[in-house]
Amino acid sequence: MPSSDNDISSSGKVAVQNIRVSDKFTDFAELPSKGHCRLMKAQHYGIWNVLKGLKPEYTTDKQFAQMFTKEYTLMVGLNHPNIVRTYGHENVPELGECIIMEYVDGRTLADFVRENPTSAQRRQVAKELLNALAYCHKKQIVHQDLKPSNILITHDGDHVKIIDFGLSDSHEWAILKEPAYTKAYAAPEQLAGEEVDNRTDIYAFGIILRQLFPKRYGRVIRKCLQPQREKRYSSAEAVLNDIKRTDSRRKWIPIVAIVFVILIGLAIFIGRQLVQKEEPAVMIPDTPAVEHNDKDSLPVENLATKDFKQQTKPNVVEKSVVQENVATNSDDELLNLYIANIKSELDSIQKPFDEEIESGAIVYSETFFVHRAITLYKILIHIEQRLQKLPRDKQKIFRQHVNDSWFDMVKSYDEYDSVYKSYYSLHSEGKISDEEYDKLNEEFDTETSEMLRLGHLYAKESRKNH
Repeated sequence: MPSSDNDISSSGKVAVQNIRVSDKFTDFAELPSKGHCRLMKAQHYGIWNVLKGLKPEYTTDKQFAQMFTKEYTLMVGLNHPNIVRTYGHENVPELGECIIMEYVDGRTLADFVRENPTSAQRRQVAKELLNALAYCHKKQIVHQDLKPSNILITHDGDHVKIIDFGLSDSHEWAILKEPAYTKAYAAPEQLAGEEVDNRTDIYAFGIILRQLFPKRYGRVIRKCLQPQREKRYSSAEAVLNDIKRTDSRRKWIPIVAIVFVILIGLAIFIGRQLVQKEEPAVMIPDTPAVEHNDKDSLPVENLATKDFKQQTKPNVVEKSVVQENVATNSDDELLNLYIANIKSELDSIQKPFDEEIESGAIVYSETFFVHRAITLYKILIHIEQRLQKLPRDKQKIFRQHVNDSWFDMVKSYDEYDSVYKSYYSLHSEGKISDEEYDKLNEEFDTETSEMLRLGHLYAKESRKNH
């Protein structure tokens, strides 16, 4: 079990009944350790174990004997893949009374970080560490000395193994209530000599997370490191959930970008499909566009940021003059009416987005991109639903006339792409508060879900016409 001379702490002598793990250990090799304990690596039937016992000068001290008993009692009850296993205790001639533990073929977290691991490897370590802490905390055990040297990372798979529970505490034990910690990772309540709880470990985790990700998870780190424990996360699970939410939000940005590529690709595809006209053009009389009054105007949803949370249905024409004439007009007349009305109908869908831009309500690039995608999808859905009202032989002509409006919409906002700044970047620079960042993330999650829902609806409507 790797360690440094300065970091692996230890505890005292066990004074409980003998529990034989084996009759003989072989191939002893002493490991560096600090404090009251000695660590030895030894083989038992070809399997390496670590033996932990008191240094000779502490074997007769009652306090250290109690501490050692406590450490064994706490550790032997822990069974988690990210916590070093304790198998039992035994009197070994070469070491005396000792705790028998799993040998970890790995390196310390500090050494792991120096290897410059990938972001995915770092995230795995952070999440496994939180899982182990959550497990301990449910058992009412607070580690109290969480630091890189007490976190081993296996060579096989880079998995976490928390070690050294010598300073740990639980409600069942009354001894070792005096302050015990490593100062660089100690929470304010530890430094003040106050009682500790699971939020003490969360403070130390915040320091470790900052070492793993110096430029990411700033909000999570700041909440872990709040001086007042009441303002920290209440549990390791809460920290893990917030990290997962942050990761998922980062993934939305490329997804939104892909949506735009697809939408623009659709516009180009539609345009190319209309190059070859298989049917003669229909003569369109000078039919003025039907004016929309309060009775037959489109029920377009407000796309302003403040109203996006209430959006649950796609923007679809429920009733219009065109629909009222479906049963009474010939195919050509119906087509003419559709073409005469489509521009004003698409403008009605686009208008709220235009108004949002003009009003300055869009402030961040994430908001602009998602709102534009939602508007484009609504236009596409409306076109597909219009097509379903027409005979097959008229649909291509209809597409020809609506394509210009659609393509103009796609290209008309290119100048805004570089105008709006990313709130994610601004928060990383400390220019947006944590509270505002949380609010923006919630809105972004809601709006992106709406965008994806409309994307699925468009695919469904499009299949009906092909």
